[in-house]
Amino acid sequence: MAVDLNACRQAAEWFRQCLGPLPAGCALSPRVEGVERVGSWEAERIRYRAEEEEWVSALLVKPRGVARPPVVIAHHGHGIGNEDSLFGKLWPKARYPFEPEAGLTRFGVAVLAPDARCHGERLPDAPDPVAEPQRWREHFDAAWQWLARRCLIDGACLQALLVHDVKCAIDYLQTRDDLDASRLGMYGYSMGGTTCWSTAVVEPRIKVVAVGGCLLNYDTALRVRRDASWHAWVPGVRRGASREQLLASLAPRPLLAIHGEQDFPRQGVQPILDAAAEAYAQRGCPDHFRPVFLPGDHIAAACEPRLIEEAGQWFAKHL
Repeated sequence: MAVDLNACRQAAEWFRQCLGPLPAGCALSPRVEGVERVGSWEAERIRYRAEEEEWVSALLVKPRGVARPPVVIAHHGHGIGNEDSLFGKLWPKARYPFEPEAGLTRFGVAVLAPDARCHGERLPDAPDPVAEPQRWREHFDAAWQWLARRCLIDGACLQALLVHDVKCAIDYLQTRDDLDASRLGMYGYSMGGTTCWSTAVVEPRIKVVAVGGCLLNYDTALRVRRDASWHAWVPGVRRGASREQLLASLAPRPLLAIHGEQDFPRQGVQPILDAAAEAYAQRGCPDHFRPVFLPGDHIAAACEPRLIEEAGQWFAKHL
C-alpha cells in the first residue's frame, strides 16, 4: 500500500496536539523503598512523582553481571498492576498465567515496570482482587471512569496522563548511573501496548518499540466495539490521523508488533501492519519492522512463552 511519510509525520504532530495539555513538570523526588524477591528476581520498589500530589509506584529488575545495561520500560495491561505483569504467573496474587516480563532480563536489559494511574498501588482503598474480585472490579471501574471524566473537563484525555507518566519514568531512569537510559526500549501488551506506541509517537527518547495485542484501526474498533477502555480514545484524533499513519510514523525506529491469531479482527490489524511495512521499506530499513502472530486470542497470546522470547530477542538485537 502507498504510504506518504510526510503525512505520517503530520499525523504524529496532530496526535500530539489531540492529547491535550500534559501535566506540569515537578521534582521527581525518587526513593527506593525496598526490595521484592519473586522467583529468581530481586526487584527494587521505587516511588517518584509525576505531579505534585501524584506518586508513581514502580518496580525495577536488573540483569545479573551486566554493567550499565540498557533499559526497557514495561507497561502493564488494563486492570492489572505492575506486579502481575512483571512477575506474571509467578506472582502469588496473579489472576492470569502471563509470561513474566521480568524474563526480559535474560536478554541483558533492565526492566522498569511502573503502575498506571488507578492500577496496582495507585488504586487506594481497593479490596483484595483475589479474595473479592467483584468488589475490586467495581472499585477499579469507578476510579478509572471518574479519572477519564476529570481528563475531559480538563481538556485532556486518559492517554495523555499515561504518556506523561511514561515520560516521567524516562526522566527517572536518566538519574540512574547504573543504567544506560540512552539505550531505551519500551514494551507493552494490550493497554500497555497502546500506551507504548502512543508514547513513542511523541517521545523520541524511546529508541526501540515492542507492542502486543493493541493494533486495531479506528474504523474496525468502532464497528466491532473492541478496544473499549477509555485509554484508547483520544479526542479529535481521527480528523487528522489514522492508526496506520501513527504506527508508520515510528519508522525507522525498530518496531515489533505481536498479536494473537484469534484476537482483534485481522481486517482491522492488517492495514496497520501493511502501512508500517511500507514505511520501513521506504526508509530503507525493512528489517526494523517485524509482525508476529501467536496462537490464540487476546489472553492466550499474552500467556504464550514466545511473547517474551520475541520481545527479548528484539531488544537484544536493537538496543
